[in-house]
Amino acid sequence: MSTLFLDSNAALAGLIIIVLPLLIIGVGELQERLRQRDSRFQATVSTVGAWVVPLLTLWVLARVLLDVEDDNLWLQLLGSAVLLAGATAGLSALRVVVADLAGRPRRSGGRPVPRLLLALPRLLLILATAWLLIAGVWGVDLSAALTALGVTSLVISFALQDTLSGIASGFTLLADQPFGPGDWIESEGVEGRVIDINWRSSRIQDRNGDLVVIPNATLAKATITNFDQPNRFHRVMVPVQIERSAPPTAAIEMLIDAARSTPGVVEDPPPSARVSQMADPVVDYEAFMWIEDYTIAKRVKADFGALVWYLSYRHDVPLPNPAQDLYLFDGAQTAIENQVTAADLRRRIADMPLLRAVDDDVLDHLAAAASLVQYQRGETIIVEGAQRDLLLLHQGRARLALRRDDAEDLDVLDIEAGDFVGVLAEPPEGGGSPVVIAATDCDVVRVPPEAAARAVLAVPDLAAVLDQLAVTRRRRIERVLRRSVGDGEGDSLSAPTGPTGPPGEGS
Repeated sequence: MSTLFLDSNAALAGLIIIVLPLLIIGVGELQERLRQRDSRFQATVSTVGAWVVPLLTLWVLARVLLDVEDDNLWLQLLGSAVLLAGATAGLSALRVVVADLAGRPRRSGGRPVPRLLLALPRLLLILATAWLLIAGVWGVDLSAALTALGVTSLVISFALQDTLSGIASGFTLLADQPFGPGDWIESEGVEGRVIDINWRSSRIQDRNGDLVVIPNATLAKATITNFDQPNRFHRVMVPVQIERSAPPTAAIEMLIDAARSTPGVVEDPPPSARVSQMADPVVDYEAFMWIEDYTIAKRVKADFGALVWYLSYRHDVPLPNPAQDLYLFDGAQTAIENQVTAADLRRRIADMPLLRAVDDDVLDHLAAAASLVQYQRGETIIVEGAQRDLLLLHQGRARLALRRDDAEDLDVLDIEAGDFVGVLAEPPEGGGSPVVIAATDCDVVRVPPEAAARAVLAVPDLAAVLDQLAVTRRRRIERVLRRSVGDGEGDSLSAPTGPTGPPGEGS
């Protein structure tokens, strides 16, 4: 151990006269300061002051003043005591540091530090102390022992290669940290919460409360899904089948309402739904909702499915019958039954307030030529200049808007059930193109231009109404355009004199 110190007499004298007294005084002062602050390092400094410094002083005095040889038994025992006391103080300090590292994630909400990494510094300190004690103090030549140890370790490596592979995989997992204690993961068909990661294996508690032990060598080669990283938000997808007769807009609204009412589903990000496949005789939908705790995913799916059953009745969105029912489907007959007949169209046209005064012959002609078209909410029904048919809104609600290339659409007015849809006036120069957009799901009666022209010739009042409607909508477009540029004079505009326009279309 004498090789650790300089052989110079001046250095030894300085060590005895200056360094040791300052060390004794400094340790005492530090011990008092830590006691006043109630520091957790008091035990470490007390060990240094009570054992390390006195034993080191005795060793220096024996080695320098008494000139005791290195191979003296008492000097070797004294050197061993110095190393052991120093190792004890080091372990005491590491215990405080490790406890602080282990508790810091719990205080800050971060991931816990694996116990294997926390135990590694203490293991290294013990190995270094043993090396210095054997080779430095007692002077044992370890070269032969190391050679024998190398041969032995080679044999042991072949015999315990699976165990050593698991230990190496454990170090790899700890270094990469794909998951930590408390995370909910899925790997190799096992799903559960990580309880512990040790040298050889990882322990996972599944949904049944059972403990599953997976070797680290298996996890190191497997694909791991961590449901708690990078955050705890998780999207739940539930497939739902709904009868083909239900409009997609109504079905999607029903699924979103069910998702919002499901316990555990967060509001932000909001739930959503979409059509995934147009099957026969059902339509496949996918409902998406977000949760903050993956452990409740199965319960959320079950609660959502129950709510869909109840809301399907309140929203009039029929679910398909059980799969074991026998369906006798006649495609031709079903197409005939679902086809809207001329009589149905005649009733729909006759129910419209604007056409109640039309003669029966004209109604029959319109019904024979007309067809019923359905539009989804948000769909564009007509664009100015692209449609010459006469369109009548039978059911639903639409909005007349002014579409501009360089700005957002300007809403002009609402079109209610019973109004004409396809009556669009020429907008002012540079004002944009009038469009009609479905505000809800709409049923529109489409009348070809020839049939519409015959009705106008047969009923002169109908032509006056259509002209009045075109002028009124043009005035409304001008009014909206003036408001968009901040001109309030548009409020003073009034409809021109002439036949009374249809309800809901006044200026």
